[in-house]
Amino acid sequence: GDVAPESDGSAGLLQVALQGTPHRATGMVQGSTPVLRELNGATFKQPAPLAGPILIYRTKASEPSALPTLAGLLGKVGVHLQSYHSSGTVAGEQWSIVGLSAPLSNLGELKPRVMEVFQLHL
Repeated sequence: GDVAPESDGSAGLLQVALQGTPHRATGMVQGSTPVLRELNGATFKQPAPLAGPILIYRTKASEPSALPTLAGLLGKVGVHLQSYHSSGTVAGEQWSIVGLSAPLSNLGELKPRVMEVFQLHL
């Protein structure tokens, strides 16, 4: 997608518009690891590392069942949760980024509990 340095003078910040999606991500590189600071206006308190297989999902902030559902799914398939980061709430919605030990082959169980979910392997 389009990558452009931040114009506010913040050294090392990048904004990326992902082609074919309405998502806008802002991040930076810490050491040698890219991290996500903001996704569609929702800011992460701690920057989320973008390395290995990651799962990104959006939920209603009032709907806490996605994480327990995900934990159960991971246990069934033997995949380990390596990191978890959630954003602040924007318009009643929240983004979560989960670092995994391996990609998930099926997101079917999680889809009814979230508004949107996608998986990346970086």
